[in-house]
Amino acid sequence: MANFRVHVLGAAIPSALAAGLAVAGGLATPLVGGVCFGLGVLGGMLPDIDADSSVPTRIIFGAFAVAAAAAVVLALHDDLAPWLVALAAVAAFLLVRVGLRGFTAWLCVHRGLVHSLPFAALVGVAAVLVASRAFHLAPTPAWLAGVFLTGGFLVHLALDELFSVDLVGARIKRSFGTALKLGSRRQWFITAVLYAGVVALVTIAPSADPFVRDVTSRRTRAAIAATFAWLP
Repeated sequence: MANFRVHVLGAAIPSALAAGLAVAGGLATPLVGGVCFGLGVLGGMLPDIDADSSVPTRIIFGAFAVAAAAAVVLALHDDLAPWLVALAAVAAFLLVRVGLRGFTAWLCVHRGLVHSLPFAALVGVAAVLVASRAFHLAPTPAWLAGVFLTGGFLVHLALDELFSVDLVGARIKRSFGTALKLGSRRQWFITAVLYAGVVALVTIAPSADPFVRDVTSRRTRAAIAATFAWLP
């Protein structure tokens, strides 16, 4: 299994390259490109939330707790008294940092269904919804956010599988096949819920057609080519 540093670097390098191309192609502003890079790195750590004592778990739930508190402040600051807003923000922080983390530790088993392709898709589509509805992004940057998060997630799973193969000893470790998987027969109900969740979120997410059209357009390719025309 790859360690924390490998997962972070493994997600950061392609995320930086892809974010640069997205900005160069006019698909995202520099700010959105930077956020997408961060989401790619976050995705590279996210599968390890099923390991309660891991470094990614502490970082991710800490970041989520701060983000939840900030979101509450932004949503309520015009409607409630300052002390009520502060109280709600603290409650949101504790709910995520203590409650959600504790629930995740109780529910998840390391290398369980969190390490799976449907879960990777689920978090990506969820990011699209948050980007479009909470931050009011257009479909293309919203889907970019989801693609970066899922992309980093998939890099993590691929690295776990790669490190399950011992090339020196010419053997395959017992952990091989526990990351890049479509689900679990023993947990067929939760697997079905994951797939149903992906389908449900896709139906209420903004259409991906503008994203696909912008990514594949000749204008985008021309903008990227013009940006890097100075290269030999």
